[in-house]
Amino acid sequence: MLPGLANAGVEMRVFARRVVEPAAFGVPVEELSWAKDDQPSNGAAALRLRRIIEGWAPAAVITSNVFDPAVMHAARAVPNMLVRIHDHRMFCPQGDRSFPNFSGHCIAAMSTARCLGNAVLHGCAAGPHPKTLRLLRARQALQRAVLAADYLMASSKFMMRLCATNGVAPERIALMPPPIEGEVLASAAPRPRRARVLFAGRFVRDKGLESLIRALALVPQNERPVLAAAGAPTAESVRWPALATKLGVSLSLLGHLDGRALDAEIDASTLVAVPSLWPEPFGLVGIEAQARGRPVVAYDVGGVAEWMGEAGLVVPRGNERALAGAISSVSDERRWTAFSAAALRQATHYSVDAHVDRLLKLSRHPQKESHIICAS
Repeated sequence: MLPGLANAGVEMRVFARRVVEPAAFGVPVEELSWAKDDQPSNGAAALRLRRIIEGWAPAAVITSNVFDPAVMHAARAVPNMLVRIHDHRMFCPQGDRSFPNFSGHCIAAMSTARCLGNAVLHGCAAGPHPKTLRLLRARQALQRAVLAADYLMASSKFMMRLCATNGVAPERIALMPPPIEGEVLASAAPRPRRARVLFAGRFVRDKGLESLIRALALVPQNERPVLAAAGAPTAESVRWPALATKLGVSLSLLGHLDGRALDAEIDASTLVAVPSLWPEPFGLVGIEAQARGRPVVAYDVGGVAEWMGEAGLVVPRGNERALAGAISSVSDERRWTAFSAAALRQATHYSVDAHVDRLLKLSRHPQKESHIICAS
């Protein structure tokens, strides 16, 4: 997004809580150490941002993954304030709407009796502990700051409904799916000779890799694809190779991959699986796969079905037999070409230029074309 805004002639100052590469996106980035989502507000960071805004007078402030209420209130001192809603943390004390102690997820609005009951009865946040109350109060302070924004930018209609459920006026919620980095390919890499499924995501329970392993074990052995999984190792992932071996699934753990390496692994795969068990706000890896001409199979959670189109198949959450059937269907040589072509067509909806155009329509002020961007 940053190079796209620069190419559109927008003057920017960009801030991040922690800066590793000051000019990683071709735009200088300054450090502004606001608090993380589990820390008290940083008053000094808020004061500094307020002074920057007073001195520079930008047309808009755009925040992305900023969870410090004081900094968010400071950002309000502009003609236009836009807040990117990436995930559930703005409106969920637990942060992911998943129940920690059993399978399932929450659809309650934050601070309602149902939300509080889930915290006490189902162990959300810290369970029946004062820490849960402190976390809820911090989320409520953040919610008040978010509700003061001119627009909330949600990645999916699913997330738009979540914002509305939590008190945001519908006319102030904008549908802004994430863009795909780089150019969409004109054609896909050839289909690999041996069927191969790629998983890319965090190695945690709710991303569903274990469910995917069990689903692949249900594919007839003579048709069973190999499985490659990209992600940083976790304590939870240690047992997955043994499970795969026990079930007769060939599993390769690829570790964490950068963008180019991930693209290469997508190209080497027949399809990409998104077996998430939690309500995905969007599911970015899905459209990254589509941009490479690769079909996707997924559980129907959150906003996933919105971008799938005819480029793959969604099945009911947790139905491993249905997921196995979808993998077999999409892998079939006679159907794969059509799915691949549909994937490339779908990917054209997520260009950087289109994203920047929508963003400027929301944020442009008649007299100014300068922006402050705060992003984690």
